[in-house]
Amino acid sequence: MLCADIPYEIDLEAAREAIVKAGAVRVVVQLPDGLKKYGVSIVNCLKSLTPGSLEVYLHADPVYGSCDIQYGQLASSVKPQLIIHVGHSPYPVELADPGLESPVNIVYVPALSKLDIPEGSVESSIEVLRGYGVRRVGVVTTAQHTHRVKALAEALREGGLEPVIPRGFPPYFLDGQVLGCDYRLAKHVKAEGFIYFGGGVFHPLGLYLATFKPIVKIDPYEGKTIDLTGLGERVYRVRLFKVSEAMNADKWALIVGVKTGQYRPWLVERLRREIEARGRNYVLIASENLTLQNIIAVDNEWIQAFTVTSCPRIPTDDLWEYHKPVLTPGETIMALRGELEPYRFPW
Repeated sequence: MLCADIPYEIDLEAAREAIVKAGAVRVVVQLPDGLKKYGVSIVNCLKSLTPGSLEVYLHADPVYGSCDIQYGQLASSVKPQLIIHVGHSPYPVELADPGLESPVNIVYVPALSKLDIPEGSVESSIEVLRGYGVRRVGVVTTAQHTHRVKALAEALREGGLEPVIPRGFPPYFLDGQVLGCDYRLAKHVKAEGFIYFGGGVFHPLGLYLATFKPIVKIDPYEGKTIDLTGLGERVYRVRLFKVSEAMNADKWALIVGVKTGQYRPWLVERLRREIEARGRNYVLIASENLTLQNIIAVDNEWIQAFTVTSCPRIPTDDLWEYHKPVLTPGETIMALRGELEPYRFPW
């Protein structure tokens, strides 16, 4: 069943079946920020589908992805029998702590945007790509738009380009899907450039840093085609400057994410070994909701550079604001080894 008054196709039948199977009477519904305004409608729709008394908590905290389910906190407080996580596919287990297991059952419910490909956007994107000499183009998107990639690829083919859709890796990736911290699918296709279908700049800028190929964004929310290649080049130059600044850093702050999908002890240990092997020092800082303000609060004269092991969004989103190097794990390895190439993003 679909909630008809919402601009996303959210099939809650799978959630209903999971509730019935688990015999759940208390559940938590998690939504990305863009869907929270429809949260009450989704909850009411779900309750109408489920016989009996169902206690539903709508999670208001930011939920940036399936790395951000926060099941540990919920299990110790609300104690739900089921978490209904809407809008994201499961997080790749190898990127998190493989030893962690959720004490709560989780069901992942897709939320597919009803927005279509904006009129004229394919033609304008082809014109931009041809300016870069691109013929073979990769087509990528986020989980909310994966149902559009085949139609987009066909329109590009009709326009004279040779589109390629990265093959998925279920259940973590559908065909053409990228994460802001994982661009493996896109990197493994032989493409001369990419079209990213979706909103925002975090994913397409990460795609540029991971591939150094021309990136054109078709934004169905704004109805625009935007060439992000130039912005990607500028961000890359700033990232290299940050790496070069950190090359002589002797005292590092390793920021350890404590969200259940962002706690990566294997990665922290690798960075510790890299730092210790060069006779340098570090301090470990645990953080759940890391922000620019959090970093400023713990900063002092001792710390010369920061490494964020939780999410690459923190070093890249606020890169213009930091007065000290704040690096991704891959950039940290570059700095410690005194190398500006090959560029490593994000791991």
